[in-house]
Amino acid sequence: MIWRRASCRKEITFADGPRGNLMLGDALVQDLSEYYGQVQCVYLDPPYYTGDRFTFRMRVGRDGWSGKGRTLILPTYDDFSGDSKAVYLKFLRGAIILAHRLLTNEGSFFLHMDYRANAHARLICDDVFGEDNFVNEIVWSYQTGGRSKRYFSRKHDTIFLYGKSQDRYFDISQVPCRRKKDHTNHMKRNVDEQGRHYRTIRSGGRVYIYYDDEPSYPDDVWADVSQMQQKDPQRTGYATQKPQALLDRIIRCSTRKNDLVADFMCGSGTALVSAADNNRRFLGMDDCIHALSVTRKRLKDACVEVDSPLSSVTAMVDAAVLAGIGFYDVSLNAYTVSGDAFDNAVMEPAGKRIVSLDAVDQWYAGLLNNEEFQVYASGVRTKQSPDLPKTLKVPLLRGTVALMIIDVLGNRTLWAASSQV
Repeated sequence: MIWRRASCRKEITFADGPRGNLMLGDALVQDLSEYYGQVQCVYLDPPYYTGDRFTFRMRVGRDGWSGKGRTLILPTYDDFSGDSKAVYLKFLRGAIILAHRLLTNEGSFFLHMDYRANAHARLICDDVFGEDNFVNEIVWSYQTGGRSKRYFSRKHDTIFLYGKSQDRYFDISQVPCRRKKDHTNHMKRNVDEQGRHYRTIRSGGRVYIYYDDEPSYPDDVWADVSQMQQKDPQRTGYATQKPQALLDRIIRCSTRKNDLVADFMCGSGTALVSAADNNRRFLGMDDCIHALSVTRKRLKDACVEVDSPLSSVTAMVDAAVLAGIGFYDVSLNAYTVSGDAFDNAVMEPAGKRIVSLDAVDQWYAGLLNNEEFQVYASGVRTKQSPDLPKTLKVPLLRGTVALMIIDVLGNRTLWAASSQV
């Protein structure tokens, strides 16, 4: 069968749950005015003004995903290397203003920073949101990273929480947590008529009662959510990735089901994954193709609409379609990119060529209708499943059988079968 390069206005995956949107682009340049006043929670983990150039470690083929170390080192973003603090703060102010515009009147803004610019960020937030709408300075404390002998080791980030207004929605009952170390041994222990254990303490002429089985809730120091370890199955290889438990807490306390969550510098997409898993709609954006690739893979089972230009890379595909009972069996046999496609990528270990399906990180099969690619099945490489599925099933519906390939360089190409079905 002959396959031709195709185009589409958008890509949609059909799945249970509220629909989300994932876009490639610079949020401070793109027109997001259609979302103004629509977002219930904005989470923003922007560059921190480190001056570094960050990279992404893309695992390659079965060897890479099974832990044998075959990876491509690809550039992701430049964290203002060589730029003045004034340039960075202008960028940060623009991002905070956009967050304010996106939020509903009941909305919440979580800004994730570290020590380099958190003081500046607080002042900008006070100016944009108003000092009266400051809610919390959350300290996320963790133990990962190195130790210093020249200063106290830096083992926390700061997350500022602001409301759009005094009508901000917040429900702490949605985020119970483990009790902290017991400091109540000095209290008097009792048992009530229902057999529930409780403790009492008298202070200021009043008796305070604390039941042992009552849920505990977080305060503004979050030491119970750990950073991801090197072998954490959540790890994608994308720099600065945050654990989903952190975003689950943020999203559950500040939104209801079907509310809209936005992260317009989404990186590895953890906020969007959390939103999807918690039955919230989401709006995600990043200007790095590798961020889009990583996030797209993590959202393969979510109801998502993807808006991203297709790549013009020179490539060839060998695939087949076999009609069965109720389904087409779509098989991907080979994928080849031009020989110079990997010239600017760093391979570890060096010298080994990337051929055929080793160049494919993920692919999606579906139907092309009116310039809309409708995804019905996905095949992706993961640590748990390093082999790329070679056959996917597409329902026997009206449309042209098509497949989307995202290769290890982040190229997105759409291919349509030669005949209408």
